[in-house]
Amino acid sequence: MAARTKRATGVLVLAVVLSLAGCDSGDGTGSGKGKEESAAAAIEAARAYQQASIDQDWKAACAARTERLRRSWGADTIAECVEITGTSRLQNLSDARVSTGEAVEIEAFGPHPAGIGLRVTVEPGTAARGMTIDTALRLVPGGRGTWLVDQAVDLTETGSPDGEAVRSALRRK
Repeated sequence: MAARTKRATGVLVLAVVLSLAGCDSGDGTGSGKGKEESAAAAIEAARAYQQASIDQDWKAACAARTERLRRSWGADTIAECVEITGTSRLQNLSDARVSTGEAVEIEAFGPHPAGIGLRVTVEPGTAARGMTIDTALRLVPGGRGTWLVDQAVDLTETGSPDGEAVRSALRRK
């Protein structure tokens, strides 16, 4: 029962975060204050997505992905996405910390639309021994003012500034 309550709470929180994240009704790039609000909203959506993944709240994580991304993994529905990604983790990440880098505008590439890219870092807490994981995420405007993850690529470049590393990684795949 406690697990269901935690999962339901996670889905509700992610739904609220994603719906509040859409501050710009345009294409998500906006200008001036709208651009700053869009970047802040995309950052919060990325943080919520990564936290849902850490918490193994696969329903919330799958709902935060674009349909295009889910289908590229062979999942036509959120339920199928949960089946594909819903594996138990070997290490305990209950006290892991999620941080984000600078949001940068990124151009369309291959099947991916233009949007906002950023580095998301997961640092394992004291409960897990492991290395820090850096991921470049492409977020695009979704329906009803939400931001959705359309691309996730492991970041291997550690020496270059966030914007350059994120743009480079999101152009590789």
